[in-house]
Amino acid sequence: MNKYDVIIVGAGIAGITTGYYLQKFFPNISYKIIESRSDLGGTWDQMIFPGVRSDSDMYTYGFSFNPWQGPIIGQGKDIKNYLNETAQKYNIRENILFNTQVSSFSWIDNQWITETSDKSYCSDYVICCTGSRDYKAPNFPKFDGEENFAGKIVHTQTWGDTEYKGKKIAIVGSGCTAVTMTPAIVKEAKSVTLIQRSPAWIVNVDSQEKSSRLYKTFEVLIDYFHSRIFKKSYKKKVIAKYPYYNEGNIPAYDYWNQRPACSLDHDYFTSIKSDKVSIEHQEISSWEKNGIKLKNGKVVDCELAIMATGLNAQLLGGIDVMVDNKKININDTSWYRGMMFSGIPNFFAHTGYINFSWTARCEIVSERICKTIMYMNKKNLKTCTPKFMGKVSKPAIEANYVLRAMDKFPSRSYKFNNSNYLMEYMAFKWTKINDGALEFQ
Repeated sequence: MNKYDVIIVGAGIAGITTGYYLQKFFPNISYKIIESRSDLGGTWDQMIFPGVRSDSDMYTYGFSFNPWQGPIIGQGKDIKNYLNETAQKYNIRENILFNTQVSSFSWIDNQWITETSDKSYCSDYVICCTGSRDYKAPNFPKFDGEENFAGKIVHTQTWGDTEYKGKKIAIVGSGCTAVTMTPAIVKEAKSVTLIQRSPAWIVNVDSQEKSSRLYKTFEVLIDYFHSRIFKKSYKKKVIAKYPYYNEGNIPAYDYWNQRPACSLDHDYFTSIKSDKVSIEHQEISSWEKNGIKLKNGKVVDCELAIMATGLNAQLLGGIDVMVDNKKININDTSWYRGMMFSGIPNFFAHTGYINFSWTARCEIVSERICKTIMYMNKKNLKTCTPKFMGKVSKPAIEANYVLRAMDKFPSRSYKFNNSNYLMEYMAFKWTKINDGALEFQ
């Protein structure tokens, strides 16, 4: 059996970040990153639909140890190249095993056995970097009569080689994906109809903006907390700033109850003014042969229906976790600082923020993981297991993908505030490892 100090699952941003910090703190450590895809990048390897780009600024989304040098909003292919360059620069890529699917984790005799489609791997620690999205099954709403539709239905997560040029297109969804895709396809499509159950908050980003990681950190977080404290006035401020909003086009939820979408250089706001673009704020009733029937009776004529309906949340990549031959139900556990689960020893996992960049949390969590391992090495400890404690978990954001998956997340959270990067940064840096919530042996 192949033996390593650490097994990492997933070669996206979290996996690359983890590999960097393990090498930084433990120059002689042995680790292997197991990746199911044929290349690294995670989301940025899978998402190839027209217009795919970051929905947060690259000053905070980029690595602190290899700062992003491009524009403030990164295009999908450029982000993928950036991740490849980072993995090469820090000799992380040579530790990645591609085209290998992990089927289970089993804690037996104080060590982890990671079963894959090829071999079994033994390690002292497992760090799960699979993100919080189901890569195989996106959110794909079903409606009556789908078999009657004569055109093609595709989800943006499984875009493949879908052809859209010269076609009558319907985009179902109002979030970040729909906002970035619309201006990317409108010039070459015959027509585009946006079907939105409800409008979304959209803000403009200037592609020429120059900033820094530190400044954007404070700017984004101050913006978020301002919107939380002064909800009504902030809502009025956003509405007044953008002519896009009118009486029939104002979201039903408060600003930042869901992540706002970004229009780059007003590209979305400009695209919807085209004669080829129309917007329907209606729910879908059923599929017809030539299009989509709405609940108001109108039929949207289309040849290609694009489901920009978002993700399904999933922790640990849906991989089974066994502790002493007992399968763990994550909903029966408590989240320790958003990085470990009660009752599961020497097992770490990355999760992100709802109001700040994914990478920023990956970095502070990676450092905390390394400090935990350093503490254990110094004290000659073999296992670290969170206790079942904390408050009942509540969704930090009203996004549908979170609300749909509450039964898949830990039922309790201990010192996990996924809306305050600065507080977590200080807590992870200065609080002691043996904080009373962990059991060491």
